[in-house]
Amino acid sequence: MSPLYEYKTDSPNTRQRSVCDMWNLAYNLEHGQMTYDIPEPTGRGVLRSSCISRDIKMIDYNVNFYVPVELRGVSKNPHFDILFCMGKSIHWELPESRKNFDLLTGESCIGISKETKKRCIFPAEQDMHIVEIKIPLPTLHKILDEYCSGLTLDCLNTKGVTGKNYQLTPSIQVVLNQLLHCPYNSGLRRLYTEAKLLELLAVYFSESVLQIDKPISSLSLSLDDVKSLRSAKEILDNNLLDPPTIRQLSRLVKLNEYKLKKGFKELFSMPVHAYVIQRKLELAKLLLDSNNISVSEAACRAGYGNVSHFASAFRKQYGTNPGNYMKAFKNETNF
Repeated sequence: MSPLYEYKTDSPNTRQRSVCDMWNLAYNLEHGQMTYDIPEPTGRGVLRSSCISRDIKMIDYNVNFYVPVELRGVSKNPHFDILFCMGKSIHWELPESRKNFDLLTGESCIGISKETKKRCIFPAEQDMHIVEIKIPLPTLHKILDEYCSGLTLDCLNTKGVTGKNYQLTPSIQVVLNQLLHCPYNSGLRRLYTEAKLLELLAVYFSESVLQIDKPISSLSLSLDDVKSLRSAKEILDNNLLDPPTIRQLSRLVKLNEYKLKKGFKELFSMPVHAYVIQRKLELAKLLLDSNNISVSEAACRAGYGNVSHFASAFRKQYGTNPGNYMKAFKNETNF
């Protein structure tokens, strides 16, 4: 059976041809995981691919090419792509479609692709850390039918979810980081990664793509109020370390303070202050998961000036002290 994804390069350089071969292997992986170190002097970094389940792949590109790398390919498998920019902002060219591709740090985008020809040019000396979730369209149909009543692929197309960049909230980053650093190598790995994938899709669609909250028909809010409240939420997400006061926020979104406080709680099921605390704790949890830092440093980088207050809030949110949580996470990753 011919491969579903085929990439080629016209470069005579054997190392670039090796990169192309590994690209094909990563995209056509049928089970398990693979890791490929980019060879010198082509570049540095690593390409990882893993099969989660249901023919779904996760590909982690953490690479920097010393020379431009051009790959041409054909996709024979209709699929749904989500790209997450985990590192510096990136840019590459797509000459086949006469487009340039840009993703800023902490952004994501969605693509729905049927049988297409592809040609990508990755620039030289660009740190690129992208995580791609690739879901065959029939598989996505099954997931939506099974878990998401009323949400279909046609619905996503109607809402125009492709061709846009979406911010990654702390919640999304936490789940994505857990998916990337699965603590299990045994038979539990598939159970863990599939559960985390479904959680990632739920949080990603809810918080970034569709911004799902309570049905407007059930609220005592106008459409303009809802739009202003969503803007308030976005402002808070982008300014977690130094969030505006209620007075400042009300001016920014042009709602009086009473309507802002009452409407925010009605729409998002929690007061403004509680929302900021939850987001800060999610950020702190992400830092503890992904960095070898102390509890006090995580507290500081999440906007807490008092470590005791941070530890108390963390324990209330997650049921354990941050120090115990960090030890447990390290033990799991060494499982």
